[in-house]
Amino acid sequence: MLAAEWVDQVLFDSQLMKGYWYIHSIFQKSFNIQDQQKKYLVTITAQETKIPKGIKVAEKDFLILKNEIWPEMPFLIQQRLIIFPQHQLSFQSAQSYSTKWAAQSATFDPKLFFLLISKVNKETGYQEKVNAALSSQHQFCQAIDQVCQDSFSQQQIGLNFLLGRGLGLTPSGDDMLVGHFLARLLMKAEDQRLVRYLQHKLETVPDLTTDVSLHYLKNALQGSFSQLPLAVSQCQEEAKSYRAIQEILKTGHTSGADFLAGFARSIYRFQQNRNEGSLWQSG
Repeated sequence: MLAAEWVDQVLFDSQLMKGYWYIHSIFQKSFNIQDQQKKYLVTITAQETKIPKGIKVAEKDFLILKNEIWPEMPFLIQQRLIIFPQHQLSFQSAQSYSTKWAAQSATFDPKLFFLLISKVNKETGYQEKVNAALSSQHQFCQAIDQVCQDSFSQQQIGLNFLLGRGLGLTPSGDDMLVGHFLARLLMKAEDQRLVRYLQHKLETVPDLTTDVSLHYLKNALQGSFSQLPLAVSQCQEEAKSYRAIQEILKTGHTSGADFLAGFARSIYRFQQNRNEGSLWQSG
């Protein structure tokens, strides 16, 4: 029997992790599993980064599992035991972690964050560099501005433009929205009407975006994010924050860059909307 090392604590909910599931998608260092009702997506990974609804296993165990699975393969989960054809993976005794946002006072220095972002010249999925995000007139950035407004009709226009827009496993517009919702928490700009609207849209509109992107968007609406975005949201120490940004940029082809662009543009726009730039930058 194989044993998981780390597990997102929400997966210890027996009502979530039980019954028949199937293999959704397989990658070099991870694979996704999904329940039959397609409500949940869980990632089993050999990578160190803690992610929402993730199960971390040793690399050797990951390779064992990867060699016996295939897309759409069904399997059973019961009593915190994932039963594959030849091996069983237990997460009964794994250490738990949380991906939930926890508000921290006076830990985010936007002046430092914007300084670090100004040095990021990696290109986003919408083909502008990250360091152009604050001044960009690109339609993607203007859509983020709309989602930042108080007007619900403007928020809807921005959301509808961004959702599912772009190429890849997680389209650029979706990655920017994940950054936007983390910025809302950081800036104490939560909007439950907007959250309910997007939750309803994600659950009722078919083929709105990819399954993996739906997973990250739904988690963002619940206040759950991967470890690296949470680290950036507590930007205070230059060297540590720079390393976190560089690690985020390694996510996907442009997913990390898109997330940072959406996060940075949202922080900037909320400051401008509230005329709080000087207050935040005073440290």
